[in-house]
Amino acid sequence: MKYEKVSVHGNLLVRDEPIASYVQKAIEGFASGRFETQGEVKRYLESCPAFPKDHPDGTIRFEVVARIMRRIHYAGYLERPESDVDFRKGHHQGLVSLVTWQTAQDHIDGAKRAPVRKDINADFPLRGFVLCNDCNNPLTANWSKSKTGKKHPFYLCFTKSCESYRKSIRHDVLEEAFTGYLCALEPSETLIALTKAMFRNIWDQRAEQAQAGMISLKRQVTKIEKQIDGLLDRIVDASMPSVVSAYKKRLARLEQDKLIGQEKLGKTAESTHSFEQLFEFACAFLASPWKLWKSGQLTLQRTVLKLAFAERITYCRKTGLRTPETTLPFKVLGRCASHKRGSGGPRIITSSFTPICYL
Repeated sequence: MKYEKVSVHGNLLVRDEPIASYVQKAIEGFASGRFETQGEVKRYLESCPAFPKDHPDGTIRFEVVARIMRRIHYAGYLERPESDVDFRKGHHQGLVSLVTWQTAQDHIDGAKRAPVRKDINADFPLRGFVLCNDCNNPLTANWSKSKTGKKHPFYLCFTKSCESYRKSIRHDVLEEAFTGYLCALEPSETLIALTKAMFRNIWDQRAEQAQAGMISLKRQVTKIEKQIDGLLDRIVDASMPSVVSAYKKRLARLEQDKLIGQEKLGKTAESTHSFEQLFEFACAFLASPWKLWKSGQLTLQRTVLKLAFAERITYCRKTGLRTPETTLPFKVLGRCASHKRGSGGPRIITSSFTPICYL
């Protein structure tokens, strides 16, 4: 963000495009789970051409990502305890909502910091996801130079105690087996129509739940406001500095919870997308995850792995790819297809899986 002079507030923070959009997608992607780690956020920002880089090789420091994820002014709020500035709403427009920012903080605080793997690249999208059948450890990958000087890509197990230690698996053999299974996940148009009807049913149920949730949320906000009033009275009556300090910390937390609750109420009240708009994203993925995979973009490929498969895939050098465990949406579609082949027509299946709407 950058400062810009405005008539009312003087210097005011405004969006600095296109960097503002990159940061917004980074925080929203991390909060939604599209980026599982801050390392994935780092690689995403490095792929953005206009995002400023720290090193000549086009990489950025991990600390840059850590600062971006922690800055509250990206949510439209301000806080600076060292200057006696309590948590409050700013005059500027944030890049993300306070709810999204808080979700990202919860993910950071609840996850261990993992080192960024420099060897993860588009040449080997299955590195770390496919397991060795002999030792159940993730396969690594590298480029091997032949006697003629030509480089060839291979996957291999690098566990010293494993029977398959350093025994190479041809890159095209493993990835062709994987893409063949990925293509087989594509359901028929009939099943997609059935899925759409299931989504519509879930959408209507969630709409009813949202109304009930809004009533409950209003009650929570009212309860928080009463707690704030009670704490203010206690602060006035308190005489010990340590007690006053403890009350102030509790008050700051309640104020933040109140703001988050009010923002949730505002977001729930306004319907920003229709069912048809959101379903198109989910349908595009369920109808053909292979199309996302063949894009060649590492971020999309890693997203396909997380959304289509419930666990990592095992590969055996003798028998090939083991049947992977898919996620619930593809399991439901697979059962529909099996029932259709066995009895001549699909049956209605009720399910509680959530539409994937953020791709």
